[in-house]
Amino acid sequence: MPLNYDIWRDQVFGQAEDLSPADAEFPEETVDAVNTTNFDHIDQALADAEVHQRYSPKQIGIGLQLIYSNCCSNLCFCYLQAGDDARRVQGIRQMKLLYRNYFDRYCTQPVSSIGNDGEGWLDFTCYMLWDVFVLYPGSASPAMIHASLEVMSDALTLTNDNCLVSALHGLGHWAFEVPEASSIITQWQRKPTTKNPEVLQYAAQAATGCIL
Repeated sequence: MPLNYDIWRDQVFGQAEDLSPADAEFPEETVDAVNTTNFDHIDQALADAEVHQRYSPKQIGIGLQLIYSNCCSNLCFCYLQAGDDARRVQGIRQMKLLYRNYFDRYCTQPVSSIGNDGEGWLDFTCYMLWDVFVLYPGSASPAMIHASLEVMSDALTLTNDNCLVSALHGLGHWAFEVPEASSIITQWQRKPTTKNPEVLQYAAQAATGCIL
């Protein structure tokens, strides 16, 4: 029987701060079941202000890894398999709150070089999101691709350099298969939301699709 949201939230975000997400053990219905209930719980967590009151940033970082990395659980497959196409598009669009409520809030270290230079799971998930996530052009419907581009484009309206790099990283990976990704970067370059030369240089690189 699916868990209610409060129990699910505590199991996902309430782990010990020194735990590696890959070492976490949960009941199957928490992180292995790919269904609309878990998908609904993910959506709710992205908008849930109590997450920030109940759990430390380290715990939140572990929780986000559990949700978005397929190395840690099956929860991320909700974005590909739970519900119909319209439900998946809804869930993808909700990821705008992942940037606005989580990455923008916690990933605040200055960006002096581009790479996974952060100190914890939050920083890692922010930078590597579109690498560890299961969603990419070859796995998504046209509507899901468009919704994903909306998420990355919305992140580029922020002034947090870490959010910007994360979105540019994702758009750069998508650029060869989805030309609109390069167009989004080019449009942002005309009126960038940062003056950081490292981020601006990375944007130019990402627009070509030639990024690591």
